Amino acid sequence: MKPISGMSMRWKLVLTSVLVEVIMLAMLVWNGLRLMDDTLQQQVELRLQEVSVLLNASIASTMATQDYAPIADVFSQSRRRDGIQYFVLSDTRGKPLLADGWDINTPPPAAETNITLSSRQPLIRTQIPITLSGQVYGELHFGISTQAILEARQHLIRQSLTIAALEIILSILLLSALAIWLTRHLMQLRRASEAVGQGNYKVMLNIESGDEVGQLATTFNQMTQQIDQQLKALRDSELRFRSLLNLSTDLYWEQDSDFRFTERRSGRLSNESQHIAKWLHGKRRWELDTTLSPEEWAVHRAQLEAHQVFRSFEYGVKLPDGTVRFLQIHGEPFFGSDGHFSGYRGTAVDITQRKNAEASLHLAASVFAEAHEGIIVTDHNWQIIDLNPMASELTGYGRTEALGDDLRRHFVGEANSSFNQEAADALAERGHWRGEALGQRKGGEPFPQLLTVSAVRNPAGDIGNYIFIFSDITALKEQQSKLEALAHYDSLTKLPNRVLLADRMSQGIHQAKRTGELLAVAYLDLDGFKPINDSLGHDAGDQLLMEVAERLRCAVRASDTVARLGGDEFALLLRAEDFGECEAALLRVLSTLSSEYTIKNQSVSISASIGVTLFPNDTADPDLLLRHADQAMYVAKQAGRNRYHFFDADLDNKLRSRNSQISRIQSALEAGEFVLHYQPKVDMSCGRVTGAEALIRWQHPEHGLLPPAEFLPLVEDTEFATPLGEWVITTALGQMDRWRTQGLGLPVSVNIAARQLQAPGFPSRLRQLLGAHPAVPAAWLELEIIETAALDDIQYVSSVINDCLETGVSFALDDFGTGYSSLTYFKRLPAHTLKIDRSFIRDMLSDPEDLAIVQGVIGLARSFQREVIAEGVETAAHGARLLQLGCRLGQGYGIARPMPAADLPAWVNNFKADRSWTLAATCELA
Repeated sequence: MKPISGMSMRWKLVLTSVLVEVIMLAMLVWNGLRLMDDTLQQQVELRLQEVSVLLNASIASTMATQDYAPIADVFSQSRRRDGIQYFVLSDTRGKPLLADGWDINTPPPAAETNITLSSRQPLIRTQIPITLSGQVYGELHFGISTQAILEARQHLIRQSLTIAALEIILSILLLSALAIWLTRHLMQLRRASEAVGQGNYKVMLNIESGDEVGQLATTFNQMTQQIDQQLKALRDSELRFRSLLNLSTDLYWEQDSDFRFTERRSGRLSNESQHIAKWLHGKRRWELDTTLSPEEWAVHRAQLEAHQVFRSFEYGVKLPDGTVRFLQIHGEPFFGSDGHFSGYRGTAVDITQRKNAEASLHLAASVFAEAHEGIIVTDHNWQIIDLNPMASELTGYGRTEALGDDLRRHFVGEANSSFNQEAADALAERGHWRGEALGQRKGGEPFPQLLTVSAVRNPAGDIGNYIFIFSDITALKEQQSKLEALAHYDSLTKLPNRVLLADRMSQGIHQAKRTGELLAVAYLDLDGFKPINDSLGHDAGDQLLMEVAERLRCAVRASDTVARLGGDEFALLLRAEDFGECEAALLRVLSTLSSEYTIKNQSVSISASIGVTLFPNDTADPDLLLRHADQAMYVAKQAGRNRYHFFDADLDNKLRSRNSQISRIQSALEAGEFVLHYQPKVDMSCGRVTGAEALIRWQHPEHGLLPPAEFLPLVEDTEFATPLGEWVITTALGQMDRWRTQGLGLPVSVNIAARQLQAPGFPSRLRQLLGAHPAVPAAWLELEIIETAALDDIQYVSSVINDCLETGVSFALDDFGTGYSSLTYFKRLPAHTLKIDRSFIRDMLSDPEDLAIVQGVIGLARSFQREVIAEGVETAAHGARLLQLGCRLGQGYGIARPMPAADLPAWVNNFKADRSWTLAATCELA
């Protein structure tokens, strides 16, 4: 089809749209008329059926009676109402009977088989039978006019055509407006595109619309903005590149296809660099005097000839002035437009300073590695970041396992805190510290070291690193210790001499002032030493002095001081919280020294006379304190030797009274004045008596029955504690034997003093006592110890208990919770039973803290699978609460008071548990 010349796009769009619209409307009108004719024809057929039914119903009955007058009325009314043009009624033989609007003598027209609505067929002729009850009485011929339907049809056609014409006109108008609006925006887009083509990327389309045209305009504007921004970024990048190229310290170079340097002028080159560039012009790189070998140059030349890119190629060039300049070069080949190789271009960095620094670092690393002192470098948090081989050798830590570790962990003991504080202060003030410190090797072995610490600060002035340089001064310290030993220790006994004693006394006095403790200064002289020294010789005397020194060391605590003043005279510095503790220590010393000695296969015995003065009761200076003790020692010798005497008169009187009391208690044992009472122990959950505890009483002839608190504290830390304890065990075993013959097999527990438990040979002595009563099972005897009995030497006490357990006896830990390290010692002591101290049980019903302690102890016993028994069950309520907490065993006044042995069997037979305990036990089981 030939296009219309000069017709714009908008009219093409309008004509095309109108043509499409006309075709669509024509199709719609034709389809509408067709549907309308079908509908009208259906209505006519339906009307004929309705009229036929009505007419048959109206005239069938009258026709059956041959009464034709009513039929004539029906015909007359139907013609006026239903538009029927004529009626002809005939009988079954076709004989006309009645007619209306038709000549009765004229035969009626034949009925039409097809009904068609058209102007050529204005009348529809129809023939229907007249039936009644299934019997045919005749036929009715009638004709209906279609003029009204045809007129309505024509009217509808005219309306449809009018609407179609109006729609076409309206579409032409709307399409013309749309075409004008659309082509106007397209013209804007064309002009904007032409502007962009001319390089104007700031042009914008001002089309405010949400349709596709508006979206196209928005996309076009975004595209031009992005192009403008990218062009601006490209220009900025070009400017930055040029600026960086001008500011860069790298040298730009080019080589031709023959690998010869070409001269490149650049205003940013220094005069020296320009001279070098001129000198390089026309030369090949491998023709220069460099630090590389011919083999290394051959590898690089092969890269160039293969036109490969290379990076970080380093070498040194000897310049005409004799200096060597190190360079790091990068290069890549470039090719002409014809694809042929044109040469190389690249950059070069002067790395001379870096190479010199590397050489310096290599030298420093050699010094670091070969130094004979340990060197450790840390960060500002003391974390190790490097160490030399000597540091690894001195500490035993390999480099890998030491890196990242905290250096302060390698300084131990008291020197650790002092070193840290002193070093930190010095480093903060002066930036360095030098002194002695105590280091620690990998295995935990400490070693002395001479240490220098320096702080390295960064440009901001903050500490960035620490450098530690140290050496092992163990040999020096050993030599120093030998010299100090000669100056401060007795060469024979290795005890402190007078010089060190004076220093220790000064320190002890200051400590006593600070803590309020007593400081006992004792002057000790051996009784009977001179005869042994004279009779057995000086060697024997020296051996005896060394044995005495060893016994003295063992008799006092590690914090006390034993010194030799000369000959057979010694001095003691004893710290004590009260007078009784001081006296107990002196008694231990006397007892220890009075035991027999074996010297040159001979048994010898000596004793000691001790003079004591107490600070701060005696406020004299150290020298005068020692003289006061010396004076008191002579008083002790005059009083009969093998004793001690206090310088203070009032204290001396107290000591005499105490000694008198101890002597009276000892005589009470010999006189048989002690008796045992027994307090039952029961299983509260079932009311069964499980045993009894033997409690000593003093049947004093003057003061009556005395409880143990009146006399045991005086003797429990003396030698008399052992024979008194053996009497208790023997008496308890004898009583169990007598009860056994009476039919009462009852285990008994006895209390063992710490001194008796730790006495040499206690397990053997226990076997002898048990052997004296073979009828009594060893399992019936339980030994109760308090936890403080094991505080001094837990390992030794544990071994003693284990030896005793082999005999069959059992152990209980008494007064649990009142010691200093209850949990630790309970874990290590092989005691089967734990006894909760009465002080916690007494107030547990009203004191939540005591209740919590009791709960904790019961839980502890369960965890260690030990038996637990509560002391001090004073009331039935105490027992019920204990059962609820899981403690079945108990003893106390709420069960029974301690009673004579003769009363116990009857009590056992008559004992019944409180009813509340049975209920509590039932709840516990539930």
